[in-house]
Amino acid sequence: MATETHLKPDDEMRLLCKMVLEAQYDDFPDQVVKRAKQAILDTLAVTIGGSAQEGINAVVELVKDRGGRPDSYLPFYGGKVPASEAALALGPMARALDFGDINLVAGHCSEFILPSLLAVAGLKKTVSGKEFITAFIVGSEVLIRTGLVTRLDKALSNRQVGGHYIFGCVAAVGKLLDLNQEELENAQGIASSMTQPHSLLLYVPSTLMIRVHHGFVCQDAVNACFLARKGITGPRNGVLSSPAGYAGFIRWESSLDLVTKDLGIDWGITKLTAKRYPIVGSALTPIDGLLRQMDEFHFKANDIEKIHIEIEEAFSIHVISPNAQGKQWNPQSEHDAQFSLPYGVAIAAFTGDVFLDAFSEENRSRHDIRDLMKRISVAGNPSLSRYAAKITTTLKNDKQYTSEYMYPKGHYEYPMDDADMIEKFKKCASYSVSPIPSSVADSVGNTILAIEAVDDVVSAIVAPLTPK
Repeated sequence: MATETHLKPDDEMRLLCKMVLEAQYDDFPDQVVKRAKQAILDTLAVTIGGSAQEGINAVVELVKDRGGRPDSYLPFYGGKVPASEAALALGPMARALDFGDINLVAGHCSEFILPSLLAVAGLKKTVSGKEFITAFIVGSEVLIRTGLVTRLDKALSNRQVGGHYIFGCVAAVGKLLDLNQEELENAQGIASSMTQPHSLLLYVPSTLMIRVHHGFVCQDAVNACFLARKGITGPRNGVLSSPAGYAGFIRWESSLDLVTKDLGIDWGITKLTAKRYPIVGSALTPIDGLLRQMDEFHFKANDIEKIHIEIEEAFSIHVISPNAQGKQWNPQSEHDAQFSLPYGVAIAAFTGDVFLDAFSEENRSRHDIRDLMKRISVAGNPSLSRYAAKITTTLKNDKQYTSEYMYPKGHYEYPMDDADMIEKFKKCASYSVSPIPSSVADSVGNTILAIEAVDDVVSAIVAPLTPK
């Protein structure tokens, strides 16, 4: 069969693949390694917490019913399954809580990369911590850089959510499985047929495909690498840049130069925003901001007459579009509540926090929360930056406070520290589909923060989280 000739040495995807294969742990700046360890810990936490969420058991049952070669552990459920099937099961777990980290331009990141790597780690005799974290960093870098082309802010304005995620997963898996340059380029070419931007139909109204979609991305990435290693070829020129390439789907202003600018020098993983609350991104700063406002001006939820919130215009589409408003102000399910800014703000006002139990039927039915939601209004403000929020709270005594907050806690300019990450990990561990003893949670959490010293990631991190 004919293969591509006259390969362009400066092709964007070729340069990304070269960076992936040449990257070594010892070359990374300390800050990059530190942020990667936090991202792995954070993402494993939300994967554990997501393991018992709606729809996950059905995917796991499908995977186990299929059977196959026992390559990889299936954490939280037990047993071993083929690596690509493990990816299908783990991807939705990482997404289920909408609690994973985000790049402000490229969108969701680590919740794609970590499940892909956990799924294939069992294929090697051992995977050292340094190998694992290196694959995680380069996979994240490829996802973020291809996402800079997508531009999530513009995609949302065009009712899309991007389709670049698989490129990062392929890069991570290819690095861990020691693909060579030709194989990795072929794997990315194979993956390019699975990248068309995804419609917001997944979100409005919300469906379980928001979760399951992640499993397909991770599974397809694993299979693309397997096929490339078997000799299956894919396009290797213009995967990103040609008229028929990924950028050809993008109908808004973008720049392919961002894919390779300062490649290997400026690492996108240092600009990830971790989530403090398991809720849609547009609600993060409004929740954080209202709680800070309540603390600063010493008022309580029962003192509030009304709240007006302004957020970045593209973000506001999730909230105030005609299709979204009904679910935003009247969530009927746990899933609806996770994607409701008014609900998140209202329950935070009464409880001082938003965690997994915030979306229970009992809390969703609370009359005080429902009443306050009716008095919360939201508008788009074109002058606000992504994640910024302007909050005007009017009290029943007619006092009014207006505050603008640039970032939520967890933003890379207002980061969570190791202690915050451990706390989130332990809180999520208590929601696992199978019980995780506190001693195991402590051990695994601390091991990840020192992962560079681990001889085998599977035995040190994955096996302890897998029921016998």
